[in-house]
Amino acid sequence: MAMNEALPSTGPNPSTVLRLEGKDALGLLHRISTQLLVDLAPGEARATLFCDFRGRLLHRAAVCTAEEGALWLVRDGAPGESLAAFIDRHVFRDDVRIVDHSHAWAVEPAPAPETSPGTWEERDGAPRLIHLAGWTLMLGSPRPLDPSWLAEHERSRIRLGRPSHGHEIVEDFNPFEVGLGGEVHLDKGCFTGQEALLRLITRRSVRRGLALLEGRGRPRAPSEIRVSGRRAGRLTSAIADPSAAEPGRWVGLAVVDRAVEAGPLDIEGCEPTGAPRFFTAPSPLGRPAVA
Repeated sequence: MAMNEALPSTGPNPSTVLRLEGKDALGLLHRISTQLLVDLAPGEARATLFCDFRGRLLHRAAVCTAEEGALWLVRDGAPGESLAAFIDRHVFRDDVRIVDHSHAWAVEPAPAPETSPGTWEERDGAPRLIHLAGWTLMLGSPRPLDPSWLAEHERSRIRLGRPSHGHEIVEDFNPFEVGLGGEVHLDKGCFTGQEALLRLITRRSVRRGLALLEGRGRPRAPSEIRVSGRRAGRLTSAIADPSAAEPGRWVGLAVVDRAVEAGPLDIEGCEPTGAPRFFTAPSPLGRPAVA
């Protein structure tokens, strides 16, 4: 997608709101996702990831446990069908029923650094506020969104280093490369992609990280990043920055080789200015820090 002054779509933000019922629902999510979930109590929420066997990212969602034992899976920026289908492929003789309520809700994230993460608020039998680390997911009725609001939201997301589906949450990257290592629990038992993710940590093989880039011009995301002709990463998100003093500026996210601490970076259609500013990489749970 090319960089735009304002995002063109005015439709509702694609959202996922799934309800899982049945006595095996929590155990199933625990087995197929990266996070420790079996101890999740009613009223608690936790972000988890779904990976392929290589440890590459497929989905990210918040898991909420209701008093009656049902679970809610909620995310912004991606529709529910693909996540529902992924979970359904893992249901064999399990007592699990998946109900997709995504059409009835719009999920909008908002920075919330002062909220207590890991809790959620219910109204009329459905989640309304889900408090995660640094962010709150707000559920409301689908409504057209103003392009200027979408653009400002995207700039905020980029500056805070929040990965998004279709940009940083794609199967080209693993969780450690996009700042989601804190949502991986390597000692909880087997899950899809565990062996590959564990090898990355024990062999100190995580070479790339999520970084903030700025520059001039009109970049396209995704775009390859090169240094002295060598492939060094990928620009994953980019948008115009009208708050900059100089016209024609942009801000973006990139997954970049951590050895690249100084330029010049080569990205088609634009001129990055300054070195990549890497976000802190949270350590996976149960294992040493990412090297």
